[in-house]
Amino acid sequence: MASVTVFVDEAVLGNLPPVCVIDGVVTDDALTFSQQLGDRSGLGVAWLLVLAGPLGWLGLIVISAFRRSGEFLTVTLPYSEAAYQRRLKAERARRWATGLTVALVIGAFVALVQHTTQFRVVAIGVAVLACVALSSVIAEGTRVRRTSVRLDLDASRRWLTLHGVHESFVSAVQSRSRGARTSVLR
Repeated sequence: MASVTVFVDEAVLGNLPPVCVIDGVVTDDALTFSQQLGDRSGLGVAWLLVLAGPLGWLGLIVISAFRRSGEFLTVTLPYSEAAYQRRLKAERARRWATGLTVALVIGAFVALVQHTTQFRVVAIGVAVLACVALSSVIAEGTRVRRTSVRLDLDASRRWLTLHGVHESFVSAVQSRSRGARTSVLR
């Protein structure tokens, strides 16, 4: 995967070459991406919940999961139907694996609380299954990242670098910008 820098207005308006950013094939389809800009971890004094023990940790997780602050950059990028379907499938699999992991961890905890040898053996087995499900979550997360484009806005806020794009898309952007420069110079 490669990176390319484009004028931010072109990406926001979707005026990019009709070449899929993931597959590098010609496409008329597009997908809108939003990415938060700036600091994402500013939880302030909510970090004091760490001192409250497990309930505080749970509260901190809930707060950080639903916290939306700062500004977002929304761009429209050329994205083929095949790449979109792969992304959708990977996101769906990641959600299922995450739900399964949570259910297995809760099941292991409930079995462990029963204070009998049989339930402790069950808890160990369920914990092993939870680890397998967690590895699936990580694998699906990697697959989702492979079908995503990371956005970096420069300090002037005029240029946007797209990371994780196909080389054919980079070539199309570069050839388009060369054509635009030569027409301006004439």
